[in-house]
Amino acid sequence: MGLKELKDEYEKLSKKYSLPKFEQLDEEFEIRAIELDKSGILIKAILRGITNKLNIFMSYLEPIITAPPQNIHSLIEVRNLSDADRSRVFEFYKEISVLLHENLAVELKSEREIAQQIKKVWKLWPKIKGEEINLLDKTTLAWKKKEESPIVKAEYSG
Repeated sequence: MGLKELKDEYEKLSKKYSLPKFEQLDEEFEIRAIELDKSGILIKAILRGITNKLNIFMSYLEPIITAPPQNIHSLIEVRNLSDADRSRVFEFYKEISVLLHENLAVELKSEREIAQQIKKVWKLWPKIKGEEINLLDKTTLAWKKKEESPIVKAEYSG
């Protein structure tokens, strides 16, 4: 099945549950990659695509929150973020975690409940995306700062 069939099937769901336009969801979550004949139930596949995007966001944040001392990458990012920024990362991580857990639970429920969850995440999406961009910009700046190499400081202490 191709893109036209996917759009047609989505259009039926969209009319039934007042979902966002196909193009809008596709731009943010790449739902055009869903293969109807391989993905199972379309509305569940869409929710999984949204969940996957949220998981990717969490994977960017987790090293900042858990920052193992032997991880140079995390160390550089943590050292160059303010306490307020680190606190915001943690709060944002929790917000995404709530949505992820809701998505996982609702996927086991009715089509209507899945549609409601998609609409809920869609409504929150501009804020989530904006916060992720903001935090990624801050961590990118951490990498641009001039500082003494952490490798030099991390001498053997055995």
